[in-house]
Amino acid sequence: MFTLVTDRSKYFRVKRGQSAEELESELKTPVIGAVFAGRIIEVAPGNFQRYAAQVGDTYGTIALKFGADEEELKKTNGFKPVYPTCKLFVPCKNPRGI
Repeated sequence: MFTLVTDRSKYFRVKRGQSAEELESELKTPVIGAVFAGRIIEVAPGNFQRYAAQVGDTYGTIALKFGADEEELKKTNGFKPVYPTCKLFVPCKNPRGI
């Protein structure tokens, strides 16, 4: 008989009543897609910093500000639109943050 072994730190099962915001806060990583009880989420590798967008921010300006790749930034945040106060995850180059 075979047993499937996975890296438990890489996956997380959503519990009843958890929201995407709660999961992002707990896991400190972006959660892309629908959140419902029982769904298994793959935790994105790497360190992320939360950033609240300001007036005039775009993925391009945020990428320049943090030295990140614009396409990676879009993909990390699920291509959601950028507007003032929206919360985005920015990949950290330094494990202690930027």
